[in-house]
Amino acid sequence: MNSVRREKILAFIEENGSATVKQLSALFPGVSLMTLHRDLGFLEAENLIERVRGGARRPQSSVEPRFETRERVNSGYKRIIAQKALLLIQPGSAVFIDAGTTGLALARLLPDMELSVFTTGPNIALELMKLTRPSINICGGNLSRDNLALSGRSTLEMIAGINIDTAFIGTGGYTGESGFTGGNESEAAVKALVISKARTAVALTDSSKIGRILPFTFARLADFDAVVNDGRLPATFLEEAKRLNITVL
Repeated sequence: MNSVRREKILAFIEENGSATVKQLSALFPGVSLMTLHRDLGFLEAENLIERVRGGARRPQSSVEPRFETRERVNSGYKRIIAQKALLLIQPGSAVFIDAGTTGLALARLLPDMELSVFTTGPNIALELMKLTRPSINICGGNLSRDNLALSGRSTLEMIAGINIDTAFIGTGGYTGESGFTGGNESEAAVKALVISKARTAVALTDSSKIGRILPFTFARLADFDAVVNDGRLPATFLEEAKRLNITVL
């Protein structure tokens, strides 16, 4: 019950940018103020929100939560994004699936078809092992325990030598000024190289990433051919994508 309530609190803060304890009390009339404060403390400890006087807001911190924490957040929306992304995968093609929680959601839904799949996510490769037809290629390198992502010189060297039809790239944050950003410099370099190598580059993002800035920019909106989202992107983003002739799913 606690986890369900905390997910709803987090979703409210992500959608509205912030929440007061008074608003949360109205949202959960049978829950005590002390319990709501404990919920906010738990979410702050997971780097999912920032406490402010009288409530909480979306995090302004440049620190990304650990993979296990991010996997629990917006899991339903990530599944929606993954289902839409499947429409862009052609049998027999070479596909890159970026490390991350949305990439893992995509791997879990991928049908058993002839594909050459490249990934920097060891857990994504293990998920794809359940299928019999795709070839699975891990772009090896240094493993981040927090993000379950491989990066570094070895990763870049392997990616430089492959040809990618469609690349699915996860995002940590986006603003019009800073572009798409991530919290790890080495992983950002991998994303940037993959985007430059792919015939079709696809951003996988949910609305909670809009307005958030992490330290390392790896792409601008114009660098992508398509954006697959949770259906809640702001009008300003959609208008800019339309101006740039970028497909939005």
